[in-house]
Parts: sequence; C-alpha cells; structure tokens
Amino acid sequence: MRIFLLLIALLWGSSALAAEGCTFRPGSQNVRATVALPSTLSIPRNALNGTALWDSGWKRFSDTTIDCDVRGWVTGTHAGGIGAEVPGLANNNGLPYVFGTNVPGIGVSVFWCNQMSCNPNPTRITPLPSLNWPVDAPTIYPLSTNWRVLLIKTDDIDVSAGVVTIGGSSEVRYNNLVVTKLSITSSSQITGLGCEMNADSRSIDVRLPTIAKTDFDAPIPRSNDKAKTFNINLLCDSGVKVSYQVDGTQTSDGSNVLANSSGEGMASGVGVMLFEGDLSSTTQLQLGSKVVHGKKTSPGSTRVKIPLTARYFRTAASPSAMGSGLVSTTAFFTLFYE
Repeated sequence: MRIFLLLIALLWGSSALAAEGCTFRPGSQNVRATVALPSTLSIPRNALNGTALWDSGWKRFSDTTIDCDVRGWVTGTHAGGIGAEVPGLANNNGLPYVFGTNVPGIGVSVFWCNQMSCNPNPTRITPLPSLNWPVDAPTIYPLSTNWRVLLIKTDDIDVSAGVVTIGGSSEVRYNNLVVTKLSITSSSQITGLGCEMNADSRSIDVRLPTIAKTDFDAPIPRSNDKAKTFNINLLCDSGVKVSYQVDGTQTSDGSNVLANSSGEGMASGVGVMLFEGDLSSTTQLQLGSKVVHGKKTSPGSTRVKIPLTARYFRTAASPSAMGSGLVSTTAFFTLFYE
C-alpha cells in the first residue's frame, strides 16, 4: 500500500512538470532584475495628467533560453505593490498602461521586451499585465531581458505626500514558466517644483502718463516719459525654467497692439504695445506666444523679476486722425514653469 501511494505521488509530479510546457535550456535560468527609483521626484505643478515624471529607459539584463513543447501564452503580472489601472490613460492600442502607486496622483508603467532593440515609444509598447502573446511549440526561444519603468502624473499631487515605494516582484511567464522577475527598489522623495506669484503681481494697474496727439510723430512715441515700466514678481523653487505668455484683444490679428476699450469718452486711433525689458528695450512682446524668461533658477528659493514696458501705439494713419479721450486696455498673464 505504501509503494502504491508513492507511485501515485510520482505520477502526479511528472504530470505537473509536463503541464508547464517550457523549460530552461542548460546554462540558462530565471533572470532576476532590479530597477531603482530616483531618490527625489520633482513635480512640475502645471504638468498635465499623463506627463512622465521619470523614465528609467530600457534596462538590459541577462539573456536566457527556453524550450517550449506545448503551445500556450506569454503573460505578465504586476508586483503586489502596484495598484489598479488608472482610467483614461491608455496606449495607442487602447490598453491601460498606468497603474496606481502608494501616492495619489502618481502612477507607474512597467514594460518588458524580449528583443535586442526595444521600441522607445511607451505608447506603442504592450503593458506588462496586457501581455498575451502566443507560445509556439516545439520552439527554442532565445530571450533578451529588458525592463522599463515610468512614473506618470495621473492627478493633482500633494508634494507633502512623502515617498513613492513599490514592493514585490513583477513577472513574465512563458506558459507557466517564470522567465524573469523585476523588483523596483529604492524610493522617491516627492518635492515641489514651481513658482508662486507675489501678491503685488496678481493684479497690476499700469498707469501710463498723459500724452498729446502732437507726441505721435511716429506710431510709437519714443520719449521715455510717455512710457511706463512694471514687473511681474515671482518666488520660484530651484531648478525651475520660467516662461510666460501675455494675451489680450489686439487691434488686428498679429499686430501685438492691445486694443483700447470702446465707448463714450474713450480715445480712438490708439492702443498699447508691450516690450520685453525696461525702458531701453526695443523687443516687442509677442502677444499670445510663450516667452522663455532666462535660464533655470539657482539653488534655493529664488526671486524672479520679469520686467515689461508699456508704450502708446498710434493705430490711426496720422495724429490728426486720432480722437482724444481715455486709454484703457486689459491683458492676461499666464505663467509656465518646468
């Protein structure tokens, strides 16, 4: 009776091995891979959802070779430290590729590639849990092992949320044979990266001096006592590149001249043009276009000053064709930082 039971156990063991359908060739084995998260993760405050905050790029590990004698499928599973898919973020084939981490607003994408050269565009790569490739048999599979990890902005992020950590191991299987495992190691301290507009710059009233028609011998009176400088003042984190854009109603498309308000008591034939810099500047500000302001800010909190100059601009054909009255224009300032 004991021998009979032993034989049954051996038969079951042999059957389980055969069901795998794939085995490592001599000298090959499961490839253990690790990708370390960056020590810090800077969050641009105006980054759109879907923006890659960090990309490991493709990391190549050891090659391995397997024999498969049963048809089946290649599948991938996420580590237990990776959460549910984030709705609304899919690759070009409509497959979900961003999944939750322990920090709300930060998702992770994990990819595996078995080729010598892997697609550099993550929107065209099959996400790990969507692997569903056929295994042919009998076939020898020489496999390259490449892993790639991205951290993705999925929603508003609280920069005081702490650190991003992802525990456990992700796996790729040929039939039931695990050919490689990935551990995402280390952790990323979240830090803010952006600027705050000073209170004195959130609403600016620029009062141009009184001017006479006779001062408009040219479309732009160049006398500095008829112009007005003002500053947009910011406080920025270190390493921030600041850009800005000014928008407003123009006298005509592409004129870069802010149109005067209409109505009783308002002047005609005149608008306002802005210049980048102080009174010495001759660089007209392009309305509706993004303008880069200087280089990245230095270490530590940095005060940033964006100087602009407002000047009258004659839109009438001649000074005599202008109508006297008030000049009032409105412009909107948009700040970008990365």
